Amino acid sequence: MTTGYTVLTALAVTGSALAQDAAPVSNWDLKWSFNETAEIHTFKGDGSTLVGLNQNLSLDVNKVFHFDLDVPVYTQDDNTTLSNINIGGAWDVWSGKNDYIGAWGLTVGGGMYIPVGSEYFRNANVNPYLNAAFNCDLWMFDFVQTAGYRFNGGESYITWLGAKTNSDVTSLGTTLSYDWNGFKFGAQFDQMYYVNSGEAQLFLGPTVKWSAASNVDLSMGVAIPVYQDVVTPEANTIVTAGLGIKF
Repeated sequence: MTTGYTVLTALAVTGSALAQDAAPVSNWDLKWSFNETAEIHTFKGDGSTLVGLNQNLSLDVNKVFHFDLDVPVYTQDDNTTLSNINIGGAWDVWSGKNDYIGAWGLTVGGGMYIPVGSEYFRNANVNPYLNAAFNCDLWMFDFVQTAGYRFNGGESYITWLGAKTNSDVTSLGTTLSYDWNGFKFGAQFDQMYYVNSGEAQLFLGPTVKWSAASNVDLSMGVAIPVYQDVVTPEANTIVTAGLGIKF
């Protein structure tokens, strides 16, 4: 999802014991992957259901540098169009392993949303963003904490709102998951703070990912609002389903 699920940062855990050095740049080792994600956002009251289909093309240049291209298509209130292409990149800056949190990694990145599509969904201008992600092993669980900031110089469409806002957006995501027999079961807590307007949305829900084959993943998630303070109709439920293929 835009500023949420669709903006994903690749995480790499490659360090040695107690290592805290910057991850070394390796030789070129190009790896492609394609992800197709469908999403349904329902809203309370007179809010209109939003249906989205996002095409993501991801490139691992090597074990350190990653690039993503997101091309979403949305439909809402009889408006169906391509919307705001997202181009981003990430750098795995540190990784290591110790006796307290096991293997860990830190990734930083950024990119921009480029306004395209019809006026209904199109941003008023280019929206740059910055993000970071920290992952580690917690006993038998995988822990991931993400943080992002989106600079909004004019009205931009945010899928979590199902509407446009002229506010910058701070996003936080916390995921705890467990691997079992080709499945990854998790719980995800997402926070969206609209800096200029003072609005906020908090979501919590389960996720599951199945490695159907060595190069094919299927995923699904449900996000349920636990707190909202917005001027537009409140979100009701967000359901996502995805297919990922590695080349």
